[in-house]
Amino acid sequence: MLFSYFAVSCESGNIINITLRSSPPTDTATVHYHYASLFNINRYHALHNAGQDLINLRHVS
Repeated sequence: MLFSYFAVSCESGNIINITLRSSPPTDTATVHYHYASLFNINRYHALHNAGQDLINLRHVS
């Protein structure tokens, strides 16, 4: 089963992309991964469709 994860910049907290994985990818020094529920994904798309290019993780959680 695949789950959605946000790839998030460690420095800014901004979401870089969304990835589908069976488990979270390994974090790096610059990117960490956060489970993205359906609510989080819908909130992300609503913000993006409203014209926001840089969406911070705290705005979708």
